[in-house]
Amino acid sequence: MRTRYFAALGVITVALMFGGCQSPKLPDPNDPKTVGVIAPDVLRNLLKGAATQFYSRVRTREITDAEAQEFLTEYANDLLKTVQAKDVPADRAWEYAEVLMTAKRWKDARKFLELAVKNPESEDRRVNDNLRLARVQAMLGEVELAAKTARSVFDAKPVDKAPILTAVLLEIVPAGEGKKKDAELALLLEDAIYQSRDAQVDPSTEAGAKYLAARPFHVRNAWEKIQELYERAGKPEEGVKAAKRGMSADRAESPNIQSI
Repeated sequence: MRTRYFAALGVITVALMFGGCQSPKLPDPNDPKTVGVIAPDVLRNLLKGAATQFYSRVRTREITDAEAQEFLTEYANDLLKTVQAKDVPADRAWEYAEVLMTAKRWKDARKFLELAVKNPESEDRRVNDNLRLARVQAMLGEVELAAKTARSVFDAKPVDKAPILTAVLLEIVPAGEGKKKDAELALLLEDAIYQSRDAQVDPSTEAGAKYLAARPFHVRNAWEKIQELYERAGKPEEGVKAAKRGMSADRAESPNIQSI
């Protein structure tokens, strides 16, 4: 697998070298002169470039999705060799945490996300970083704490609520399910659906338009997941009730999401 990783990494290196001045060349992590000089935002950009290259190879069926994820994890760990964690400023902790999460260094990621949520540079960052922290807590088996952390951003203004449902459905629940707290996750996911109803997005922007288009699918998938979680928790009757609530909500709501 390492051989295939280095072959894939070669593609990334070429792409970064010839991608223009906005794609900085990755320094040799074994060179002590470079350790500590790569800023967290540069790490994130390098990682995004690598992800683009790896997943383009998934689309052409050169590698599988699982292999791309494994390559990206190894690549993230290599990038982290170029940074001294003590040099990461509080307002950039969230960027460093994203690289740590990709590297699957969950305990380290939690430390930097805890720093980030104490020093939010905006309401958007407060919402997103708490949701990321909840995912990491769930990965570490702290599912009840993860639900509490996720709920801490339910007080956000409508213009900042858009990330909530997708983060709970696609990140926090998968990280926490199967850890004897599935019923709690079902409750969290249902509340996240209600949060999405209050979200305000700008349909004239690309992000807003995509959100509006994807929201019905996320809501439907969320109701299905809620029923599954209750069944796995040994509470099938609660799953049936949730399914009925979902059907009632679908009938009552003709997309009720707000726009600005």
